[in-house]
Amino acid sequence: MLVIRKIKLHMKSLFEIINSGNFKKTFVFSFLLFFSIILSAQTYSTDNPPGRNNRDNSDTLRIEVNAVIGSTIKSSEYPQTMHFGETIEITNESLTNGKWTYLGNEEYVWRLVIKSEKATALNAYFSDVRIKNNDKVFVYTPKFRNQTLKIDTHNQSTRFGTSLFYDNILVIEFVTDAVKDLPFNLREIGATTLGGSSDRDFGGAGFCEISVNCPEGDAFSLHKNSVSRILVKQGSSLFWCTGSLINNTQKDGTPYFLTANHCGNESSLDDYSDWVFDFNFESPDCDKPVFEPEKNTIYGSKLLASAPGNVNSYSDFKLLLLSQEMPSEFKPYYIGWDRSGTQSAKGVCIHHPQGDIKMISSYLQPLTSTDYHSNSEDLSGKYWRVNWSETESGHGVTEPGSSGAPIYNEQGLLTGTLTGGDASCSFQDDPDWYGKFSYHWESNGSDSSSQLKYWLDPLNTGSVQLNGSNLDSTSVTADFSSSSTRVTIGGAIEFINHSQGNITGYKWFFEGGEPLTSDKRDPGIISYYFAGKYDVKLVVESANGSDSITATDYINVESLIFPSVTSGKITIVVGDISPDKIIARVYSPNRQMILEINNPTISDSGFLSLDLSPFSSGTYIIVLDLDGFEQAYKVVLVK
Repeated sequence: MLVIRKIKLHMKSLFEIINSGNFKKTFVFSFLLFFSIILSAQTYSTDNPPGRNNRDNSDTLRIEVNAVIGSTIKSSEYPQTMHFGETIEITNESLTNGKWTYLGNEEYVWRLVIKSEKATALNAYFSDVRIKNNDKVFVYTPKFRNQTLKIDTHNQSTRFGTSLFYDNILVIEFVTDAVKDLPFNLREIGATTLGGSSDRDFGGAGFCEISVNCPEGDAFSLHKNSVSRILVKQGSSLFWCTGSLINNTQKDGTPYFLTANHCGNESSLDDYSDWVFDFNFESPDCDKPVFEPEKNTIYGSKLLASAPGNVNSYSDFKLLLLSQEMPSEFKPYYIGWDRSGTQSAKGVCIHHPQGDIKMISSYLQPLTSTDYHSNSEDLSGKYWRVNWSETESGHGVTEPGSSGAPIYNEQGLLTGTLTGGDASCSFQDDPDWYGKFSYHWESNGSDSSSQLKYWLDPLNTGSVQLNGSNLDSTSVTADFSSSSTRVTIGGAIEFINHSQGNITGYKWFFEGGEPLTSDKRDPGIISYYFAGKYDVKLVVESANGSDSITATDYINVESLIFPSVTSGKITIVVGDISPDKIIARVYSPNRQMILEINNPTISDSGFLSLDLSPFSSGTYIIVLDLDGFEQAYKVVLVK
């Protein structure tokens, strides 16, 4: 938790500005936050790798990206898929670029620096992992200090691929008590030249996509926890897809995962071990964040069943078993299903378009039974055709990367998985096609390798429908959301309770808020008057026990910038403060720092002024550092 000292703000001056007619008519302001990337199952670590501050990269292993990243692969048998990246083989000879260093205290480190000039993101693929005793391996990028993957004796996988690190440099360190053979084989490095859109440092989803935490997703707050982005490996090619955890009639939390067969339709058994599954990768609210939000990650899977052929002859499904049980801190949800083949009148799809954060698309007219990419109704068809609808927050669609995503009926039960279609942000009224869950069940083949029935109904109940589950219906679970996670000084936030179970009492704790506590089920509006990052905690009680949830640094109370569209000068309202350190940094549209001002002058009214007029037109990021509390703002300069 990080808090700036209390601020005596000239509130009258601030609200006079905000409430002025000219301000409302002319200026629009936005607030952007940095997010740490935190992965669990193999977690990003707070440990500091010993070579973190080593600037000697003289023995760097340099690799090149050769494939045309972003190209498409399309055939008559399979729908269009976006080529996201490629892998480059690393030979044992290449590992000799790594250097051993004695750190003292009987500790040594082997360090390898990998660099690709053209890449925008890199990841690593390991095999024969055999970490022992106090040895550990770190994987990180120098660009982001909070992205460090630590591999130690808690690692249960002998083969896996890591998540992407958004930099063109990747560092691998092995820390041990003596110079010895490396306890792993570094097989390949994954690389991509694709980056975010012009105003984001990750993700390239279309402009029309709707965040899953917009109002359209309110009724699916549990369902979304089943959905994951997949980093698919197929030989030396990398792709994005989507899929979901799915319930079985034993309701035992077996991590079955359903997606589309055309996602890695030629992947080998070893490739499936390298697949990476990112859960809870989403915006905390309805906005599309500028900086990549946190996510929870599972590494590796095993193929259990799939459609045995192309999408014209079969219903395009794939069932995987994830490499480990889902950690409780992921708040996993195992989605329910409906295999009746009944036409659904309305529902949603939750997906990861272009490998971006979790989005939601809605349909408000009945699904149509067809064959793949057919506009003719066929009641015995293998697919559902869907047309997306405009809703409160926009008109969401699907894109490459959404493949395998679940489509839900009005009861929130899965009825199909996305194969492909014609919808896009440019053609929002065009249809998409989903392989029917009812056909996946047992119509693609008679044995366990080509049907879902064997795996999802192990009790042979004959169930036509099965509700989703978070496994323990007798316990109480604390959960909440808020109208926003960021607010300007003097603003207020509404908290919404999503706790479940037979709850007898509530205890809310709002650090930095007013009031500080509440014992109501729905605490309502909480005000914040001092800049900083603040925790929120909720404890729910029952006759048999209790549960709690603490959201660390959940609320960000920020200063105010105006205007966000300017011909030169901007003003930041920071209050009447005297921090030890104030740094203002300006980043160009290509994310290069072009200006840094230490301890700039703050007026008596608590205003800080910056002049961007010397620079050319474009979108700039202003980062304000107040005693280590960083705030980022997007400003459009028009000259």
